[in-house]
Amino acid sequence: MERKSVQFKEQSIDMDARTFEGYAATWDKDQGNDIIHPGAFAKSIREGFPAGRIKVLWQHNQPIGIPVEMREDKKGLWTKARVSKTALGDEALELMRDGVVDRMSIGFQIPAGKSEYDKDEVRHIREVKLLEYSVVTFPMNESAIITGVKQIEHALRSGVLYEEREPLLKALQELEALIKSQPGKPTESVDEPQDVSDALAALKDFDDYLRKLKG
Repeated sequence: MERKSVQFKEQSIDMDARTFEGYAATWDKDQGNDIIHPGAFAKSIREGFPAGRIKVLWQHNQPIGIPVEMREDKKGLWTKARVSKTALGDEALELMRDGVVDRMSIGFQIPAGKSEYDKDEVRHIREVKLLEYSVVTFPMNESAIITGVKQIEHALRSGVLYEEREPLLKALQELEALIKSQPGKPTESVDEPQDVSDALAALKDFDDYLRKLKG
């Protein structure tokens, strides 16, 4: 499952009705170099929302409520949710009202063939299967993954000392595990950017090269 977050602006919170509303996603290019296009949520709204399959979660973890309205507009996916009368629901409403928790994030899958990359490696997402949206404190891990990969690639291009090889390998393995912990990325493999796998391969080649020099 993939995740994307957006700052919880223009939110409206009704403590008495236990509802909040705002944008769970927008059409802007995000930190992951992805653009979700208008119409991408249409099928989920038409099929998943009335059937009750889309849930509202806290931190992509615990359920706190259900969507009661959902629609696409010129800005993105607007939604209104009702928060259940639970201890966690009470806490979530208070934190949202105080602005402590100020982001919403969607959890979704992309059906095969419903996204493509352009020449600038921007992924254009035409359809998503929306599974849930969450109120979150911090944005998705995606930006951290991208930053980490770029730092590692820079280190490899610059040339790392042999004694630095183990920490670098560990960092790569942690990034790889992080990406694998978020499965369900069905974009065709031929279109996928080579990120961590390329860095791991480069590190192995570099390691083999250093071993030959030392040998």
